[in-house]
Amino acid sequence: MSVKTFWYLTQADGDYPWSPGGLFPVDGQRQIELAKTIDDGGFEGALVATWPNDPFISATWAAAHTTRMKFLVAVYANMTPARLLAEKALTFDAFSGGRLMINSVNGRDNILTKYDMNVPHDRRYELGEQYWADFRRYYREGTESNFPNTPLRIDPISDQEVPLWGTGDSPAGLENSGKVLDAYLAMLRETSFIEDKFDGARKAAAAAGREFTDFGALTGVIVRSNRDEAMDRFRSLFEKTGIDRIADILDKAVRRRTGGEQDLKTFTARDAQRQGWVDTIVAGKIPEPDDLYLGDGLYAGITAWSPLDIFATGSSAVYYVGAPDEITGHVRTLRERTGLTSLILAGWPLIDEAKHVAEHLIPRFAALD
Repeated sequence: MSVKTFWYLTQADGDYPWSPGGLFPVDGQRQIELAKTIDDGGFEGALVATWPNDPFISATWAAAHTTRMKFLVAVYANMTPARLLAEKALTFDAFSGGRLMINSVNGRDNILTKYDMNVPHDRRYELGEQYWADFRRYYREGTESNFPNTPLRIDPISDQEVPLWGTGDSPAGLENSGKVLDAYLAMLRETSFIEDKFDGARKAAAAAGREFTDFGALTGVIVRSNRDEAMDRFRSLFEKTGIDRIADILDKAVRRRTGGEQDLKTFTARDAQRQGWVDTIVAGKIPEPDDLYLGDGLYAGITAWSPLDIFATGSSAVYYVGAPDEITGHVRTLRERTGLTSLILAGWPLIDEAKHVAEHLIPRFAALD
């Protein structure tokens, strides 16, 4: 069975977007070029994530310039009234030919408080369950004109529903996933970790009398025609960022997580491998790729959304790095052991790396037996 491949559609782009000098400015025309690259490259679609730009508007902008790709749009439950979101979704599907998918996000305190959503963690899931039930009901009902003189309606395309994807790590989040989601997502880590994640999700869905349609994972990727070239590019992520910038990012992360009680120099990692990274960086050196290898084809790296994972807390700052057949072999094993059906991939610059994936991986993933 093939593995569906999604890409990343975001303004967080650049040669090294986690560094000020490597971040591209906001540019709508580049987003169009990226969307067309995804559309023409054979990707199933793209995740449109929550950055400073509004993801729904970003997806709408891109949909107007593409014909087949799907848009997995990140939406915070209860941020928009359920009826209004349903009206937006119906309009998007009517104009795009039914290409909307939603990534349900319950959010973090530091984000939600910006919008005066001061709701305890577990309570957010309870409210989200009702929110998505309301959204689905309003979507199925369709929407009609507010002006009775014009009997205009927008109804779902062929009675379809908007696929609802998302994740849940805590007990409350996992229970919510089983009750609400169509597809379960995880941040990619070693295969045994994903096995446990997906098994837990299956049990949560079974307890609610449901089954998931898809299981997906998010990861970075650097693929080249040969392994040496891919590894050189991976190494350059660290070299171009620079040891001073890497140390500064991690030092701030440690101070933030410990409430200022520790800094990078006094931090103790949870395992010897990560402590080795910390010691190397504190000594003013960049860890070697071999030292960053996590197993199962994955390397710890830096992404637009996460620094090097010295905390071992499930960060998705990992990459498949290598030649096409090598990466495909790892994905085949992952699919066979976990039931994975979809991969959401990212690499920077987004347009350039999408072209490498379209050439080297999508045909191979589609042909997996």
